[in-house]
Amino acid sequence: MKPHPFLPIVCLLALLPPTQALSSDPGQTIAQWIASNATCRNANAPALEALGACEQRDRYSKLLAQMNQCYGPTDNNAQPVWSPCDAAKVARDSALARTTASFQRKAGVFVLPALVNGSTESYFVVDSGAATVQIPQETVDELTRQGTLGPSDYLSERGFVVADGRHTRQKLIRLRTIRVGNRSMENVLAAVGPAYSQALLGQSLLRRLNWWKIDNVRNAIELEFTGAF
Repeated sequence: MKPHPFLPIVCLLALLPPTQALSSDPGQTIAQWIASNATCRNANAPALEALGACEQRDRYSKLLAQMNQCYGPTDNNAQPVWSPCDAAKVARDSALARTTASFQRKAGVFVLPALVNGSTESYFVVDSGAATVQIPQETVDELTRQGTLGPSDYLSERGFVVADGRHTRQKLIRLRTIRVGNRSMENVLAAVGPAYSQALLGQSLLRRLNWWKIDNVRNAIELEFTGAF
């Protein structure tokens, strides 16, 4: 595989709005989660604001899980809410949050399909060493033709360092959704690669998950999303 660009984490985070201080109080953290989730899922929110809100929401989800809070419907409320966990809720939420997708092995790497912005399928290499998701220029062109990527989704350019030490620049965009298996992640930061470059599933998606793992027996990847569905 050709050397791939990556963005240092410090530069990536500089793009996003400041994160609110994390609280140790479940009630306050739930309120912060609700506010972040509303902005994350607001289709009219500016791209950078939506990206930052989704990052914050997923951090709050993980913090709430550490506080023994579970997200899902309750006996008194069909709509999902945060409430103290019990064994049944933990099992339910884990099942709702997980998805499994089959992959192919090519040249020693894992390649799996994912649906971008609900309109275009692309085949991604799972690359935990890449700081961002990357999609090739032809995928961007197809998303534009489909009307699922527009001017409001473009952010800026950032400098990248490729594996051989060369410096280059790439456009950064907001992908509204990436669907793997039967779960989607909203508002994912992505870099635009050259035409016919390899799509990469990098840390701008992977770090927002609870966890992910490779099943070498079934040739599948299993991912657990945070408390939002």
